[in-house]
Amino acid sequence: MATGLFGELDDEPRPPRRRAKKPAAPKVDAPPVEPPKVVANVALARPVRTEFSYTIPVELEGAVTLGVRVRVPFGRRTEVGVVVAVGPPSDKDLAAAHKLRAIERCLDTEPVVDAPLLDLTRWMATQYGCAWGEALGAILPAPLKRERQTKRIWMARATEAATPEALAELEEKSPEQHRLLRTLLGIEGEIGLRDLTNKLGLSESPARTLAKKGLVELRSAAFEPFEVGEQGRERSTPPELFEAQAWAVDAISHCVETRKHRSFLLEGVTGSGKTEVYLRVIERALAAGRSAIVLVPEISLTPQTVGWFRSRFNDVAVLHSRMTDAQRLSAWRRARHGEARVIVGARSAVFAPVVDLGVIVIDEEHEPSFKQASTPRYHARDVALERARREGAVCVLGSATPALETWHAARTGVHAHLSLPERVGGRPMPRVEIVDMRTEPTGEFGALFSRNLRQHLEGALQRGEQGILFLNRRGYAPVLWCPGCRTTVRCAQCDVPMTWHRDIDRLVCHLCQNETAVPRNCPTCSAPGGRMIGAGSERVERTLRKLFPSARVARMDSDTMHRREDYERTLSAFGSGELDFLVGTQMIAKGLDFPRVTVVGIVSADTSLHLPDFRSAERTFQLISQVAGRAGRADLAGHIVVQTENPEHPAVRFAARHDFTSFAEAELVSRRELGYPPFGRILRAVFEDEDGSKAASVADSACQALHAALDGTDAVVLGPAPAPMSLVRGRYRHHLLVKTPVGSARFATARELLLELAESTARPRIGVDVDPMGML
Repeated sequence: MATGLFGELDDEPRPPRRRAKKPAAPKVDAPPVEPPKVVANVALARPVRTEFSYTIPVELEGAVTLGVRVRVPFGRRTEVGVVVAVGPPSDKDLAAAHKLRAIERCLDTEPVVDAPLLDLTRWMATQYGCAWGEALGAILPAPLKRERQTKRIWMARATEAATPEALAELEEKSPEQHRLLRTLLGIEGEIGLRDLTNKLGLSESPARTLAKKGLVELRSAAFEPFEVGEQGRERSTPPELFEAQAWAVDAISHCVETRKHRSFLLEGVTGSGKTEVYLRVIERALAAGRSAIVLVPEISLTPQTVGWFRSRFNDVAVLHSRMTDAQRLSAWRRARHGEARVIVGARSAVFAPVVDLGVIVIDEEHEPSFKQASTPRYHARDVALERARREGAVCVLGSATPALETWHAARTGVHAHLSLPERVGGRPMPRVEIVDMRTEPTGEFGALFSRNLRQHLEGALQRGEQGILFLNRRGYAPVLWCPGCRTTVRCAQCDVPMTWHRDIDRLVCHLCQNETAVPRNCPTCSAPGGRMIGAGSERVERTLRKLFPSARVARMDSDTMHRREDYERTLSAFGSGELDFLVGTQMIAKGLDFPRVTVVGIVSADTSLHLPDFRSAERTFQLISQVAGRAGRADLAGHIVVQTENPEHPAVRFAARHDFTSFAEAELVSRRELGYPPFGRILRAVFEDEDGSKAASVADSACQALHAALDGTDAVVLGPAPAPMSLVRGRYRHHLLVKTPVGSARFATARELLLELAESTARPRIGVDVDPMGML
């Protein structure tokens, strides 16, 4: 007799028991299914370009209307979708009447998406090749995408048990826990768990594991509808407009007040008073009983920027990515109920459900961040123009350096072109000095700060003025190079060089956030003596402190700005004169207006100049111009030092002369010759898979299909080829481009072919980007 887990087992196996068969039930013909008279089409947030039909139970008749959210069965689960049509069943519905399932619950007593926004999302689905449900998902706050809504958030902080020894112990055993705990230790107080995990690109699992170990404390807290810049703001007195401003305000406001749709390009040099034009136009829109949406790049959404609007208007709501879900929902509801008539926000604020939209303003309309990188890959500028057209509103595109597509459209009459050619008060534009770094002597500071830049910084410090140093690269050194085998230490998951962050003495991949210890010997040849090459914002800060020991310096990049409070505290200190120098990446390039800033140093103007992207020169010109615009905005003269190894490049030379028109005209000549926007349109397809040969094979097949469909037409197919970033997060990437002239019917042909391929192919993952803003 053997012994088993449940007691004794017989040595001899027992015969299986046989259950007595039940007598078969007599067959009864199922009653015929009566076809429904009305069905609801529901859009679900799934990557399938179709809607799903459901019957409407008697108890929900009248409640299920256009734009409400419903809970529906889908396979073995339930999902939340939006009703996009209610009406008689189609022939397809009638043929499958016996398979139609019923809506389980209606979640709203009134539509959450009104008819104009419903139509706008349908246009987006067609324009950008996504599912209607995916487009609807872009316009709704996260709590409305699920059935239950929470009014509480998780907060995290490090405990006293989180000692340096405990942190060191995690370094090898659990890199994700180590990174999360190290970040928490660098923060005073607590931080929202979602903010923390989003910043680090992690799930909540490492935090909850650390909480079980007693190293992190998690607590549930009621959300507070705090908004950036919400603190008490004194009412400001509007300044007197100069002639060009007054002309622009009247031209735009006339269309708002007479409900005449029109789009305007407001081109004005930095410091020319574009913001005052926006404020006056919004004031007149509100007086006419209409509402306004103001879009600014996420990095420009500073307390100072928001404060300009709060100082004029009472009913302002703010929408940005660092808000909690509950805060975004609160702002969304205020807009929907007419409690907030002015919405200031980043890209997704273009969908704010305001009452009687009168004007949409897009400040810094050239910014690539207005294009969403993930599905639906919409561009907020194009969506704003379309929404304004559909709702009889005005759209104002403002910039000192407009996108060439926008500038060309204004020159050809698509947009009305308004110009602010001078700074407010007739102040001169800052003097721009180009320094050829190839001729600068190397030394303790020479490789990073030219002699001219050091002199101007020293002068500003002695006069009690302020300076800004800009370098659009984080970390201390972007490359760890071995002189023995001449290789760099690269991320195993992304095949890009890893950046040394000296503050934490770790190598970090800026794509996947993977971290590793700095190797003592070269991983390839085992030779000692690796060299740190290049510079990031951390090195600029350290060198500046060494150069001017008495200077008060702060650094603003995503490594130092962990919370909204960090950002606001640093800007407040700089604005009040508690800091002498501000070092940072792109987050200091825009949206800042400090009267005592007289020196701006662009440490390297070459970081974007040689990217494999036809817009690289345009981006370089824009960046130099925007950063230079931070100086000399009040009575003190400004001086800009641009350090470059390409001093003769047109983007650098024209930017130094503040000559956008000459740059644009020269750049458009080459764009026309090559068929790039604004004279052509582009489709980009990216094929990603853990198996590089599979990604390459399907990309080849797609290319062949495109050639067959487009042969002999005005379309051009480029590729396929490995993408410039050919390996990201363990997935190999290949891409191809399709170029067509503007207005060509072949653009839609190519888009549909690629989208059908993407839907029918499980592997590799295929992303189709309409009018892409990046080529990496």
